Formats: sequence, structure tokens, C-alpha cells
Amino acid sequence: MKLTDFISKKAIIPVLKAVDKKGCIQELVQAARKAFEGERFVVADIVDGIVQREKIGSTGIGGGVGVPHVKLEGIKNVIGAFGRVAMPIDFNAVDGAPVDLMFLILSPPSKGEAYLKALQKIMTAIKKPNFVKFLRGAKTTREIEEIFREVEEVAV
Repeated sequence: MKLTDFISKKAIIPVLKAVDKKGCIQELVQAARKAFEGERFVVADIVDGIVQREKIGSTGIGGGVGVPHVKLEGIKNVIGAFGRVAMPIDFNAVDGAPVDLMFLILSPPSKGEAYLKALQKIMTAIKKPNFVKFLRGAKTTREIEEIFREVEEVAV
């Protein structure tokens, strides 16, 4: 599995408009829904599911990166989205740092293995030298997608 397998170019938002955690999550869920037209789900239900998941423990993994994720019925495949926040937001991250890079993962409960692979792919990528730095410097969807492809080539 590659980042570009579950994060479509249409689900990349170079600059999220929202200024808070829930708003950013909502924007990412809407982008995922538009990008994966075969998926039919209610954005508000997914956002509520993620907000509930965040109460269990923050998905702010540190270093300015958030990976909101949830398993919910009504989704057919593992799908994702990526967005960059103009002004870093409080995410209750493990290191206390605000988040400016967000990777969203949505999955049906039946696709547990693919869900874990998607999560692992993101975690592996953010540990690569310069990946996060380059994402912060990218200005366009195309540049972000190119960074995703480059990290996949290095990983092979």
C-alpha cells in the first residue's frame, strides 16, 4: 500500500481554511468524500465519530502532525485525505505542540489490516528525513502529491 493508494490527489488540501481541530477534520472528511465518489457517507457522522475517537486519546502524534482516524460502518474502503493548516492548531498532541499537518484515515471495521497498513505508511513516511519539512514547504497539491510519491520510491 502506498500513500497515494488511499490519499487521492483530489483529497489533498494545500491550505485548510478552518482554524480549529473540528473544522479541519470536517474539511478533510468533505475532501475524502468528494475524492472517493463511490463512498456514500454523512460527513457529520464521520466528524462526530472522529471527535469521539479523539476523546479516547489524541491523534496528535507529535512534531506538528495529526492523524485523525476512525473505523465506521458505511465506508467501503480505507480512504484518506491530507491537509496543511495555515496557523498551527491545538490538537492535544502527545508533545503539546500545535498541529499543522493532518493525515485523515477512514476505514470500515472489516478492513482492519488495510487500516493498520495505512496508519503504518503515514508513520513510516513522517519519520523519513525531510518528509515533514518538504510538506510544510510545498505550495500546491501537485507538489504535495510529488512528495508522497518520492517517499514511496525511497521506501521501496
